[in-house]
Amino acid sequence: MAFRPTGNFLGIILISIAVLGSLTTSIVIKFFPQDVGIATLLGLRFVAAMPPLILLAWWIRGWDALRIERTDRMIFRMLIGHTAILFWFLSVRHLSLGQATALSQSSAIFVTALAPFVLGENVGARRWAAVIVGLIGVIFITNPFSEDLNWGILYGLGSAITGAWLAIILRILGKTEQPITVALWHNGAGAIGYPLGLALIVGTPTSITDLIQSPHGWVATVVIGLAAAIMQFGFTSAYRHGEAAVIVPIRYLAVPLATLVGWLGWGERPSVAEYIGMSLVIGSCLFIAMREYKIQSTNQTKTTNTQS
Repeated sequence: MAFRPTGNFLGIILISIAVLGSLTTSIVIKFFPQDVGIATLLGLRFVAAMPPLILLAWWIRGWDALRIERTDRMIFRMLIGHTAILFWFLSVRHLSLGQATALSQSSAIFVTALAPFVLGENVGARRWAAVIVGLIGVIFITNPFSEDLNWGILYGLGSAITGAWLAIILRILGKTEQPITVALWHNGAGAIGYPLGLALIVGTPTSITDLIQSPHGWVATVVIGLAAAIMQFGFTSAYRHGEAAVIVPIRYLAVPLATLVGWLGWGERPSVAEYIGMSLVIGSCLFIAMREYKIQSTNQTKTTNTQS
């Protein structure tokens, strides 16, 4: 009988694939020359991601692949999602891979800070302490008092904050919508919107023409599309199969991996302050995730005992 991974083991596999997909996307962004604009990159990314997402959505939901219950929430998700990914692409282009990845992953800190006001969730003293530690880590990473402060830092912070809002709206959408349908609508809007916008505003950019004539460019485009689809599927599915306490630590491996790749590929060497900041961010995010998992487990146990 063939071995089929299940439970936490399957969750670890899925989240590892998602982390690799995210890292691959960052590498491809670094690969493209500076004259290829961010809007062009986003258009290529969304178009290339659509075929695998369509196949996956059809496999999971069939004719209901595009069916949604709350159009207003879906529109808000798309607006926030496209803003978040724009900031992410810009931060990767202007910062080191490790720095951009650490700031992006710090969104969990901002989610916890926003949750009481937006979702009405109770956040205890320990998690508030973790938020404060995480924000101190963000300060170490960005070093706002340095003369080297640039737009890349602001893009990275924008990625973290909009990523937090995205996580919140996805929590709300998860109550009524299927994750693959949400991903399909979000990517479909990008696959249509970016190429159409570029065509109307600037015509066919020279960078796209050069890309079409370059086999390396086509390979990079296909890779970024597949990586995007794999990343979305992995992150969406991992938490459905495995426990958060097992999956979350794997997710934050993205920070040291990105730092290592940036060092080997582009000679990016973080400062001591950035290393300290990354450690504080990862530690606070892990504590927040573990604390939330413990609270949810306790609540589920109480509910089960009450029903019994």
